[in-house]
Amino acid sequence: MPFCSLPLVSMLFLGALPNAPERPRDGTYVYHTQVGGVDIATDRIVISSTDDTVTVQDGANIQVRGITATATSTFDAATLGQTGYTADFTLSSGKQHTIVDIAPGVLTVHASGQSVPIKADPSAPFELTGDNLADSFVLLPAILHARGLQAFTLAVLSGAIPLPSRVQWNPMETRPTDLPATDVPLKITFGTLDEIFWYNSQTYTVDRVLIPIENAQISLVSTTLGVVAPPSPQVEQTPLPTPFPHFSSHDVRFSSSDGTRLAGTVTVPDGTSHRYPAVILVHGSGAEDRDERIGPNPVFLQISNALSNAGYVVLRYDKRGIGKSGGNAANSTRDDLLADVRAAWAFARTQPNVNPHEIFILGHSEGGELVPTVAAGRRGLAGIILMAPPSLPLWEVSLQQALSSVPPSQRAAARSEELAALEKIRNGTTTGAGMPWYRTSMDVDPIVDIRRVYAPILILQGGSDLQVLPSDLPRLVRAARSTNHDVSVHIFPGDNHLFMKVAPGEPATLQAALHQYLYVPGYVDPAVLRALITWLNAHARHEL
Repeated sequence: MPFCSLPLVSMLFLGALPNAPERPRDGTYVYHTQVGGVDIATDRIVISSTDDTVTVQDGANIQVRGITATATSTFDAATLGQTGYTADFTLSSGKQHTIVDIAPGVLTVHASGQSVPIKADPSAPFELTGDNLADSFVLLPAILHARGLQAFTLAVLSGAIPLPSRVQWNPMETRPTDLPATDVPLKITFGTLDEIFWYNSQTYTVDRVLIPIENAQISLVSTTLGVVAPPSPQVEQTPLPTPFPHFSSHDVRFSSSDGTRLAGTVTVPDGTSHRYPAVILVHGSGAEDRDERIGPNPVFLQISNALSNAGYVVLRYDKRGIGKSGGNAANSTRDDLLADVRAAWAFARTQPNVNPHEIFILGHSEGGELVPTVAAGRRGLAGIILMAPPSLPLWEVSLQQALSSVPPSQRAAARSEELAALEKIRNGTTTGAGMPWYRTSMDVDPIVDIRRVYAPILILQGGSDLQVLPSDLPRLVRAARSTNHDVSVHIFPGDNHLFMKVAPGEPATLQAALHQYLYVPGYVDPAVLRALITWLNAHARHEL
């Protein structure tokens, strides 16, 4: 997965799950989430009730993350206390089933074979779940009003974080001109993030949620009262086909240095050659499988097919804790990922169809930061290929992304908030899934190890990449060329972070870019594949 913003974007959907005597009527409510004017998520929420129970079901499609989900929350109709929560998420790495047990002062999350308690903050003992879906806010004004709350704890399921939240009734806010006069504002501060809820003062229906620092809003687009049908998320689009194979493939397993068993696929070209050059593919950040499937786009599958059709053995593997690989993705560190790359290299050298002296390692995004560290000081590699590699430390990349859509007038405040959040990760205050990797990676400067790479280097960069900026690339190239005379650089105008062409007329915003490559099926730019294969052919030997 490409490098992605941490606290700001990840908190877009925060809210809480409730229900009370005065609450929205039973029916179907459809919400759209926009960032910078671009739709990034759709939630179809169904509210139904009996004398004892209020049920909220959310069929969600988060286009920007390539995620679909169906979540169900239940509440006691008389007290508005939450009594249950279940969800099924379809992620790029597979399906995840989540159950939350609810007891006074503590919610226990069961997911991925783990059980994690989230205890309410003592200053805000009333606790509600927040799952980054719209169901987390649809009943929030009703439950806060019924209980007269000025504070509560949001149990953020992603990361298992208790987030003390403050409530301000009727703040001084200007009503959006397209909302009815019956709407009133409610300001909720989740941790340090302010969100303005505009809801109907008579029905408690949420018409809009504004997140000013994100330039984001969640809006009610349709209501059908009395119609109660199970919500169903939009089916993920079928990926576009990859080229016809002129190779065979077989699944493999190999062990990393700590004994973790990794699963992958080796593709071997058709023909009579016995010792082919080989390429190992190293993924970007996040829960990536061997195909580096991002939304509907299997990036590494396309690259692997093209390379094996061109005469190269290719090894690609599931990251630890993902797909069929062992290990725990949530607790892995940068050193774990480096060990996995080294293990893949050692394994490739043992393959009977591989020339052990002609092995290249290709890293995409985060992989483009890991590969130079593996190659630094070593002379046994035929070369490395870096696709959209970061040129700055991860914390700076995250900061750039977080501020990319923030209006200039709010940039200083957003920068301070993001830096504070990053410091909490750095000093260990912020914990949860993925934090060990982030903490051990965030201050690594990519230019340090690339100066120690003796093997030939190919750097590929999308000219319209808004995840890893092309304007930062000269810093990395200068460092590489300071000690290495075989450094080639190709920039592809109009290509995004996945080296797919940006859609005509698409806004030059990070949110629009994420929407395209996390939601729209596409091909890796053929010019990129040609440049890659041409460079490999110039640096590899094919033994007969």
